[in-house]
Amino acid sequence: MTSDSHDKPTPSRSPHFRIGTRGSDLALWQAHFTRIEIERQGGSAELVIISTQGDRIQNVSFDKMEGKGFFTKEIESALLEDRIDIAVHSHKDLETTSPPGLCIAAVPERGPVEDLLVMHPSARDVRTPCGVKRHAVIGTSSHRRRAQLAMLQSDLVVTPLRGNVPTRIQKLRTGNYDAIVLARAGIERLQIDLTGLHVHVLPVDQFVPAPAQGALAIQMREGDSRIPWIERILHHRETAERIERERSVLRQLEGGCMLPFGAHMMGDELRCFLETASGARLTVVREALLMRAEESTAQSLRQLGAVHEASCLLTRLPGSWPIFESLARACGVRLYHHSFIQTKPTHADCPVPPGRSDWLWLHSPEAVKSVGQLIQKFPGQVACVGMGTARSLERLEGFQPAWIGIGEPAKAHEDFAASIASSSGRVFIPHSNRTKGRWKTLGPSKRLFGWEAYTTELTRESLPAHDFAVITSPSQYEGYLGSNALNSQVVVLGTSSQTAVKDAGRHAVSVAQAPNEWEAWLALERLLNG
Repeated sequence: MTSDSHDKPTPSRSPHFRIGTRGSDLALWQAHFTRIEIERQGGSAELVIISTQGDRIQNVSFDKMEGKGFFTKEIESALLEDRIDIAVHSHKDLETTSPPGLCIAAVPERGPVEDLLVMHPSARDVRTPCGVKRHAVIGTSSHRRRAQLAMLQSDLVVTPLRGNVPTRIQKLRTGNYDAIVLARAGIERLQIDLTGLHVHVLPVDQFVPAPAQGALAIQMREGDSRIPWIERILHHRETAERIERERSVLRQLEGGCMLPFGAHMMGDELRCFLETASGARLTVVREALLMRAEESTAQSLRQLGAVHEASCLLTRLPGSWPIFESLARACGVRLYHHSFIQTKPTHADCPVPPGRSDWLWLHSPEAVKSVGQLIQKFPGQVACVGMGTARSLERLEGFQPAWIGIGEPAKAHEDFAASIASSSGRVFIPHSNRTKGRWKTLGPSKRLFGWEAYTTELTRESLPAHDFAVITSPSQYEGYLGSNALNSQVVVLGTSSQTAVKDAGRHAVSVAQAPNEWEAWLALERLLNG
């Protein structure tokens, strides 16, 4: 029973709902739970299974995915397009603000919130903080879980883990890991058989869950006349109030699932966790329920990290790095945006007609912009060098890449070449006048077809004074040098950018550990903290 009231409404008409859901075991449990509650009150429902980007892209761990909405965007689109009436989500997967036209109609009563460390009995060691042997291999793709494991037991070896809950359990049983971290709610809802495994409950006061962990969200179109009916049978007011407070800090940060952040209401206290470049931090905001939301949120941010009086130039356009930008705002860093690269399409065509077994390789957002029409008509599959490039494809409605690289371009090239080694498909590479030849490592030359699809030119202009600069490519640094001679410190992404800065000998440098916005922020924070 999920409602605050024991008196369930009896509808004058029997409403029917199309319930949109992912096809994973846990998502189907959530959808069936909603269907059963609807039918118990005299309504009817059917399930509509929708594949999401997070389901399709399995070669990328969650922590490498820039952006948000990997498990929700397609379902929300179906709701907006009136292909479904209800979307059932794990609440923690949702962005902190609903897309225009949608709303959270109900939040059912919350399930268990704890994380579990599920381990082989051979890996158990009661003498350690986590109850698992020293140097154990732990599977999780959550930044938050990785950071908190390191805080509790620094010797653990944490490696990525993908797949639905039964798949993850099977990987543990077959010896791929000594232990894995799972949400207790998922285990209990699916009634997973853990016979032969040891389960260690990670206490929430030490291992802070994700905001809204264990809770569901029932999403509907704004203005749907059935919203009050759904609210009366499914909404649990106390749960909704508590997770709203947990998500208030996340909303301020504009973070998604890649952010190593946890928040949980315990009584009248809001307990928060955040990993920063200066270390992992826990904080407690007392009497949070008695405070205005904005006050408790601000207090949490002050306690989680220092507020800096500094300015930073970012060589990305506004909105392209939402997590970096929101963290900068939260920490008082004034941000200026400027790209020193201008691209112009050449309107040159593919050298030969592509086929259904072929690949289109995109190595930058600029390449996406220059060959947008080709992408829409390409008969084969599309691969992207990284998540930044993949995210630029969102502007092309309904289009999703089949493969996304991780880390440095050289590593992405190597991984992609390995992934297509057994296939006969060709690879088509639109490039610029400045990137000619960089794609030669994608595979045997007889399979590669490159053409100059756009030109890249550098711009130079006067810039406002700033303390730091984040440089995202060697070309951006070249343009930066030509535009100002200020004594700023710089953050660089990738070894090629690092080499360009060192060769110039003009700036102190902090190197991001991976070419994404979260690692760029950590590198900047290292400079901010001296």
